[in-house]
Amino acid sequence: MTAPTYQEDPRWREILDELSRIREQEDYGADSVEFIRQHLQSPDDRVRGGAALAAEGCLFEPYVLDLLIEMVEADPNVAIRKAAIQSLQGVIREGVEQQLEDVAGAEADFEYAEDWMEMEQERLRDDYLRVKNLLLGLVEDELESMEVREAALASLSDLGFLPVVREWIGGFIEHQRKSARLVALHAMGKYPQYWEAELARFITPETDKALLMEAISASYSSRSAQLARRIEGILGHPDPEVLSYALLALANINQTENLGEILQKYSLHPDPRVQEAARKAIDHFSRKNFDHYLRNELGYEE
Repeated sequence: MTAPTYQEDPRWREILDELSRIREQEDYGADSVEFIRQHLQSPDDRVRGGAALAAEGCLFEPYVLDLLIEMVEADPNVAIRKAAIQSLQGVIREGVEQQLEDVAGAEADFEYAEDWMEMEQERLRDDYLRVKNLLLGLVEDELESMEVREAALASLSDLGFLPVVREWIGGFIEHQRKSARLVALHAMGKYPQYWEAELARFITPETDKALLMEAISASYSSRSAQLARRIEGILGHPDPEVLSYALLALANINQTENLGEILQKYSLHPDPRVQEAARKAIDHFSRKNFDHYLRNELGYEE
């Protein structure tokens, strides 16, 4: 059997520019959706991959989701499969927002709802379960390429509160591949309350820079004094990017004694990137404390 030959669309640059414009401007009118749908079936890998990424903004338009799932399952180009998987995260995110994993959300009583609302909810539930099961199947398939498995776990990260997803995150954090550990750390950042010990293990001056920055980023939305202390412990790091991440994370965690003084100190750092991060952290820290004062001292709602 002869291997398929690559086909180039002579207008590929122009098409990619238009797909990029659609994404940046979030222009998902009927013409743009049709443009994406058409190029999801292009024989040119570059065009097909660009259309797969642009499709995240119109996942629930007719046939778009079907085409993306077909790409994930059968496209010969791994990079395009990964692009399609990335876009499918939008279905997972929408399902979480609509509480489809919540008992009440999943079993909502539509007896008094309009018929069309019930139909839309049922369609979303079907699409959500279809995508969730597809992505879980990819993560669990040890015969699948690690690139695809990593992409699938990244797209499942909004479901990091589910035991089955947490189990895979825990497995990937111990994987020998650095890229797998990066994906796991990123996923931990969605629900850091489950991962304090694991994140703390990576927040050390000796950790590889990329892994360290991902661990700091994953700690950002936590309220963990333990993680704040670990981040304080790397404030002597020589890399300005690491310091910038650390200062912004400390400001958001807001569990550090004398944090204002620490941030003021780093606003005078010789590297302008650290100075800027410290100033942003000071502004963020000040707003958080002002909001806290309004709520807890004056009784204002957020």
